[in-house]
Amino acid sequence: MTSDSFFKKILPLILFIIPSLLLIANHALSSNGTTQLRIEITAPAPVCGDGVREGSEQCDKADLGGETCESRGYTGGTLSCNDDCTFDTSDCTSPGGGGGWVPPPVETKVILKGKAFPGSEVHILKDGKEITITKADSKANFEKEITEITPGIYTFGLWVEDKDGIKSITYTLTFRVTSNVITTVSGIFLPPTIGIDKTSLSKGETLNIFGQTVPEVEVNVHILSPEIVTTTTSDEIGAWLLPFNTKPLDEGAHITKARSQLSAEERSGFGKVLTFYIGEVTVPLEEICRQSDFSEDGRVNLVDFSILLSWWEKANPRCDLNQNGIVDLADFSILLSCWTG
Repeated sequence: MTSDSFFKKILPLILFIIPSLLLIANHALSSNGTTQLRIEITAPAPVCGDGVREGSEQCDKADLGGETCESRGYTGGTLSCNDDCTFDTSDCTSPGGGGGWVPPPVETKVILKGKAFPGSEVHILKDGKEITITKADSKANFEKEITEITPGIYTFGLWVEDKDGIKSITYTLTFRVTSNVITTVSGIFLPPTIGIDKTSLSKGETLNIFGQTVPEVEVNVHILSPEIVTTTTSDEIGAWLLPFNTKPLDEGAHITKARSQLSAEERSGFGKVLTFYIGEVTVPLEEICRQSDFSEDGRVNLVDFSILLSWWEKANPRCDLNQNGIVDLADFSILLSCWTG
């Protein structure tokens, strides 16, 4: 086979892989797709010698912060400032108590703020271990302070369970925690949960796709392949439902995913990817996902994708997950829905 003909042969796969690999990365990184995520640092950052008392400085040149010898516990005299921005009490008279006071340092802590689902319990993990749970309010807003934390780089994860018991993906973010600094992460937007009422249905039958998110927001539901994007709106408790007519879809395997749109600038990442089939399915989804682990290492990842690609448009019962006689995009869609990374 010439290189040109080989390229033409795999071009449809390449065009499918590019958005699909973005989906894989989105899924593996927990879909942190919000464009409004903000990390704010609150800490004293004094510049000694600039004439402005700030942060942990007692004073700065002539700026004594309103302090006098008397306020420092002396009976009189003239209070001044040392070059290191500490009080000079050498000219104060009749020394008493209270000299040398230093303001306490800022506490080291992390504040996480964002949106989940109304009334949901937000489970917070640090480096893979659950450390606390907080509750979102009726508008889906939550905020949690995490104290008793030492400086270092941490990966925090957040997940919730919706009203139907469907667990969200784990939203993750990694950042450095600095000593005597308040690190505030705001703009967290957990992706919606997603469920389907059938995994196998006839062409033209209605598939009900549903889940929960923030109240009264737009939910974009994607169907692959071909890609079809349909929009619905969540209700006052964040529940959403999309009755999807499967008439435009060919027989075989398809996937669906969803994300929430809070505004033109702010939207969540995608949640879980679910697989459904048009036509007769002879093998349960759980078994198909086990079969997708071609390398038998307990994971469905790039190794298995490479194996599938080596049999592209060939007959191979092991890699032909939908058993249509050839390894093609339908099998790749199934592999993607079983992806663990």
